Amino acid sequence: MKQRVITGFFFTIGVLAFIVPSLWIPLISVAFSAIVGGVAISELYKAFAAGDMHPNLPLMVTGGIVALGLVFASYFLNLEITLSLTLYLIIIGLLCFASCVIPSIIHKEGDGHLRDGVITAAVIFYSTFPLYCLMTGMLLVQNGWYYMVCGLFASWISDVFAYFTGVTMGRHKIVPHISPKKTWEGCIGGAVGCAVCVMLYFDFVVYKIDNLSINMVIFSIVTFVMGFLISVMSQIGDWLASLIKRRVGIKDYGKIFPGHGGMLDRFDSSFFTLPIGLLISIFALHFFS
Repeated sequence: MKQRVITGFFFTIGVLAFIVPSLWIPLISVAFSAIVGGVAISELYKAFAAGDMHPNLPLMVTGGIVALGLVFASYFLNLEITLSLTLYLIIIGLLCFASCVIPSIIHKEGDGHLRDGVITAAVIFYSTFPLYCLMTGMLLVQNGWYYMVCGLFASWISDVFAYFTGVTMGRHKIVPHISPKKTWEGCIGGAVGCAVCVMLYFDFVVYKIDNLSINMVIFSIVTFVMGFLISVMSQIGDWLASLIKRRVGIKDYGKIFPGHGGMLDRFDSSFFTLPIGLLISIFALHFFS
């Protein structure tokens, strides 16, 4: 426990060292995302290899590079966020479709190449889409930093509430075959706690900074629901990462963070919540301003 607390402290300081300056220099978020995404791709490749699956690493790296290229193109061409997302979905979508069949085409013999191709495509989308949302949200959306910070940190807030609720009140297991310690009480506690924190954050910070015109009561209801959704998606992200680890027979994705594991062990939940942060920012831009 002591090791986890110490690592968690320095991990938080390291994330803040990138995220806080991004408020004034948004391109710093690109460096942060490139590091997280690059390590995540490497960890996923090694994880699937441990399970005797062989996704195509060059295609996975290509996906990451293409996503970064689209971010820079969107930024320097000053594209709207919706257009940038459309370009991403079309171009990365085509690459994912190609990745599904390329391994089967280039290998004449052997089983599992279609499976490996699908895994390759899944890794490309899984590792680039949330970070693309983070980068474009900060670069292209007015006051987007405030929304994306919520999308990034809310998952960890949900984890904290879920942990303490589960420890003190947890009785009923929710997915024992994936995460034996997770309980319904912890799940609900994490969702409610996250929803309240997100609502208060948007009410007292974002509402004033963005000068939103929507009624405060309605805005509070909307952000509470969004906060609840963020927590649900955060927990689904955690379960998915745990499911993969169990299927391939590993305990952690890496050893970068002593007591915590690898990069994915820390960002698995955030990968599912960052798109929600961007979704809220788009709603605010088009419906709340």
